[in-house]
Amino acid sequence: MWYIIEIMRGRWASAAIGAGVARRRAGAEMEQQDAAHQREMDQLKADQQRQIDELKQQQQPKPQQSSGQEDVTQKLQKLADLKKQGILSDEEFQKLKMELLAKL
Repeated sequence: MWYIIEIMRGRWASAAIGAGVARRRAGAEMEQQDAAHQREMDQLKADQQRQIDELKQQQQPKPQQSSGQEDVTQKLQKLADLKKQGILSDEEFQKLKMELLAKL
């Protein structure tokens, strides 16, 4: 009878060891899955932040450099019209034109 008890004790020990190994393996797999999930979440957050930054950049008002050039062009056109009408002399027109162009 003691022989059967020893056999059973050995089997229980083997079962306990096997269960411990299985738990460790399952724990390691869970840790790997958690790490993969965390990497995926970090990547999604980075993508989301990049998209937010792009949207903010698109919404920012862009400096209107052409507006300044249009103003100068319009002023030059007005000066040319005044010269055609005889209100400005050639010298006055040239002087004002040079001043406008110097502002560019």
